[in-house]
Parts: sequence; C-alpha cells; structure tokens
Amino acid sequence: MKKTKSCCICCYYELDENFCAVAPSYIGKAHICADFELGIELDEEEEPIDLKKFTYEQFSKDYLEKLLSPYGKIEAERTLTTSPVRDIDLWFAPSVSELPKELGLLARLTKTRTLLEPYHYPVTPDEIRASLIKLLEVQGEFSRAAEREKVQRAESDSPWLWILTPTISEETLMGFGAKESIDEETGIYVMPPALLTGLVVIDELPLSNQTLWLRLLGRGRVRHQAILELVALPAHHSLRSASLELLYNLPSHLEALPEKDDEEHLLMELLS
Repeated sequence: MKKTKSCCICCYYELDENFCAVAPSYIGKAHICADFELGIELDEEEEPIDLKKFTYEQFSKDYLEKLLSPYGKIEAERTLTTSPVRDIDLWFAPSVSELPKELGLLARLTKTRTLLEPYHYPVTPDEIRASLIKLLEVQGEFSRAAEREKVQRAESDSPWLWILTPTISEETLMGFGAKESIDEETGIYVMPPALLTGLVVIDELPLSNQTLWLRLLGRGRVRHQAILELVALPAHHSLRSASLELLYNLPSHLEALPEKDDEEHLLMELLS
C-alpha cells in the first residue's frame, strides 16, 4: 500500500491548491511549511492477515447471518459513514415482534437492533474499545436522523452491542465495569446501563438448548460438545440443517490453513 507524504510538521496538504492545509492559518497562503514535500510516496507495510482468525470469524458471521436473516435485516461488514471508515461485523434489525424460541439465548440478545462482534480469540481491551466506538457512531447516526425527521427516539429503540468471545479475563471485565447479568444465563456480562453493551463469554455458558446456537461459536471442547448436541437433534429441527450445512463447509477452509493445530485436526475429523 502507498501513502503520500505531505507536510512533515502537520501531515496535511490541500489537494486542490498544493499547499499545507494547516500552516496557512499561521503564515498565510503565500508560504508553505519549510518541510513540505508534495507527492512523495512511501511504502506502507500492511499487517499480515491471521488466516486462522479470519477463517473462524468469517464462519461466525456467515453462521449468525444464516440463523437471523429470516427474522430481519442483517448486514455483514456494514460500513459506517464516518472517518476513518469502520465496518460493523454484523448489524441486525429484527422485522418480527418476537424471534423464535428455538433460537434461545440468541433470540433474547437480538430482540432489538443489534451490533454483533464475534471474536475467535479472547477479546482484548483495545478490541472492546474499537467495538464501543462503532456502537457510539451508530447511535450518533440514529440521533442525527431523529433530529432531521423531528421525531422523539425512545431509549428502548437504541441499538445494543454484543461482543462474543470464547473467554475473558477478570481484569478486562472489571476495567469496563462489566458485571454478570442478573436476567440471563451464566456467562452473560453487561456494562453500565448507559453503554448498552454486553459480552457473551461462550466458555461459561451452561449446557442447554438455550445456549447451543452460541456455543457452536466456541473453541475446542466447547464447540466439540455443541456439535455433538446439534447432530443429536431431531432431523426435522428447523435450525439443525442450516447449521450443519455451514459446519460441513468449514473443513475445506481449515484445510487451506498453512498451519493447523490439534483443534483444527479434531474439528476436521469430527465434521468429515
């Protein structure tokens, strides 16, 4: 990737007029910064893609999209109209008053407009902050739309953010003021009410049909157990075939990974 070097002091220049965009407010348009160099292109190294992380998180997004799409509008990689550009992993707006009970915990978490951010590795504080920024930007979009349309927006209509992570440290939970939900299953944590944000710690979810659809996004023994429960469901179960279809496609993607650990080998064997 290339980036253009502009002013060494302020890093900006006016594309149309070829002068420093910041310095003129101090020294006038007749001059430019002494260190200004226009049009020098520098190589910018791109961060290497973690293929394993990408493969699993793409599966999570495809899987959630498959489960939720019959019940509302769902967008993967929804781009926000902000600078810098950010993408929401999954945006869901339900079109039904109540999602099917078969979806269990997932139905309860997505009963209102929702941002879903699934992580394959334990979520970090920086990743949580990045997700919170996306939520605040979405809420800002809704507030501006309400002002333009001169309508009063109820707080209950505000979107929620749910971060899905296999595990999380106590230190991270405490740092964001997240506490175990008194209304939901073990493994559900919520931040202070004004933030409209919760975390699903998949490894802590109890074994039940209510949590099955989220435990399939776990890792290791948690996902292994969930797959066995999924296969054991009656053949006519409304969500069984759609979930298995995506799971059976996963080994072909895992096969392409340059390095595979015991988890990949076990998963490929289980789904073959």
